[in-house]
Amino acid sequence: MKKPPLQSAETTRALCVDLDGTLVATDTLWESFLILMKTAPHRVLSLLFVLLGGRPKLKRYLSTHAPVDPRALPYREEVLELTRNARQAGRPIILVTAADQATAAAVAAHVDVFDEAVGSDGRHNLKAQRKADFLASRFGRGGFQYVGDAAADLPVWKAAGDAIIVAPSPRTRRRAEQAVSSVTVVSERPNKWLAAMKELRPHQWAKNLLLFVPLYFAHAYDDWWRVFSVVMAFFSFSLCASSIYILNDLVDLPADRRHRTKRKRPLASGTLAIPEGLLLMVFSLASSLLLATSFVNLQFVWVVLGYIALTTFYTFYLKRRLIVDVLALALLFTYRVMAGSVAAQVELSFWLLAFSIFFFTSLAFVKRYSELIQLRRNDEHALRGRNYVLADVPLVTSIGPASGLLAVLVFALYINSPSIQRYYSTPQALWGICLILMYWVTRVWFLAARGEMHDDPVLFAVRDKVSLFSGALALGCLLAARL
Repeated sequence: MKKPPLQSAETTRALCVDLDGTLVATDTLWESFLILMKTAPHRVLSLLFVLLGGRPKLKRYLSTHAPVDPRALPYREEVLELTRNARQAGRPIILVTAADQATAAAVAAHVDVFDEAVGSDGRHNLKAQRKADFLASRFGRGGFQYVGDAAADLPVWKAAGDAIIVAPSPRTRRRAEQAVSSVTVVSERPNKWLAAMKELRPHQWAKNLLLFVPLYFAHAYDDWWRVFSVVMAFFSFSLCASSIYILNDLVDLPADRRHRTKRKRPLASGTLAIPEGLLLMVFSLASSLLLATSFVNLQFVWVVLGYIALTTFYTFYLKRRLIVDVLALALLFTYRVMAGSVAAQVELSFWLLAFSIFFFTSLAFVKRYSELIQLRRNDEHALRGRNYVLADVPLVTSIGPASGLLAVLVFALYINSPSIQRYYSTPQALWGICLILMYWVTRVWFLAARGEMHDDPVLFAVRDKVSLFSGALALGCLLAARL
């Protein structure tokens, strides 16, 4: 049964705390694996041979070649508070974990609340019954309390005589209540379905509405088969993009946990486990390719694969290159427009391509500028994982707005092109869009300078009432031009 939060002063028994899933809302073994993938991918194949020697050897290998930075882990504040209360009460506090001894020692040194840290020694996996036997021999059965989170901790709770559980699954909770007479739930398990939906970032799918743009400007929106193909392409591309978002989050976990907003993402905060994130990524990508193959066309399948290649290259290399990262972001937005032309099987307009490059270059610079502005508030001088420093602000504020205004110029030249008369009976109405674009781009940069811009300008536009109203006005201008 659930009890009020444990008060450390109620007992003088030793307080023993698990690491993975308990003190931290992640698994340090998986954290090490991701670090190895990022820093030394050539060693990944060797893991198979190391694993033949047993799980403890694997943990020792990863802790040696890809040590976890304890400062970059998502600690559970409720468990830290529990240990602080126990320390004030003068109780012995031990970190006892199946993670490698080196990892346990590093975390204990960082937290600075444990009297001792005991982990796996490279030969024996300190987990389940082995952990229960160790603690019982050290303190006697019932001579300690144990804070854990998983079904593997059931033998330890039985040896302790009671259970302190962190974010348990319903099944683990039931089994603990059957095994011991007293169960204290420190924190509830987060909703995994909601975490998975949040990790997919469906709000970011608004970017993929760009796939419909070529269909409109080719004036083929009365062809229902083309419309259906683009709708399916939208969902295919969105699921593909979601899989890339997950990959980005997995690669950037340490940096995201230090970020003011990204630290709340499911993978960074630990509400979604790393293996769950990997499965979600594979499912999203497989669904994307299935939709593209079944409902769009073969050329679009290659477009999706090309997007995967570009975004992966961006994730592992381009995002750390000065200026190139911004141009790559702009290209990825423009790539969506190109994908829409392939899905609808219409010719891509030169004007649309030029407009997209300049417009999205401006938005990409807004993203970097907003991050640089935050550096001033945090008294920092360089972006983590990016090749930008505070001294770059004047250049960013010059190039970014200029790119946005160049996009407006391209649109103005498009209005004056000879072909415009074929599609619009009143093309003069399109000049209203120029004014709206000039206002919106300028306003975005003003808000960014004031520190009022979201890290993602597209997400800002989706939520900002003025931006939505501006979009409605632009749509009205397009309709008026057709009359």
